[in-house]
Amino acid sequence: MADADDPILLDNCAISACVSAEGWKALVARYKLETVETVAIEEATGYQHRQTFDRDEFRSQVLIHKVSEQDRLSKGIEHADLGVLDNGERDLWIHALGRTDGWILCGPDIASIRFGVRAGHGDRLISLESLFDAIGFKPRKRLPEHQTAKWLKTKVDEFSLELQFEKIQKSSK
Repeated sequence: MADADDPILLDNCAISACVSAEGWKALVARYKLETVETVAIEEATGYQHRQTFDRDEFRSQVLIHKVSEQDRLSKGIEHADLGVLDNGERDLWIHALGRTDGWILCGPDIASIRFGVRAGHGDRLISLESLFDAIGFKPRKRLPEHQTAKWLKTKVDEFSLELQFEKIQKSSK
């Protein structure tokens, strides 16, 4: 479970779902929300037809980090799987991988979750539903399935088993 002191790294899908559920103000009031410039641009432009809100308001409420081309290159060499992520998710993970604090990532994309598990950070993933539950916020409408704790746990378990199976296959050759 996320602690109030843990920075919550958000991807565009989580931001949009939070706004749609009318939970943005509750999240901002309780957590230190952070993202990367690429995600902030996606949010401002309505990337993939997602809901947006005032650019200046968003930037005043969320700490936004820049990811350099050098960071992309060095992390890309270490983690080839970054190449399957969209640009926002890729930069969010590059930023996360360079941190040493207790960050938590909220991003329900399957490729992102798979990457997180493979990179050894499945325990740092959290659903929007869990963030809401921790602060007692009840969305007015039901969250999409991929924003729920049950769905995330299922995916983390599935990708953890997939990774273990691959390790067993490699060691038996």
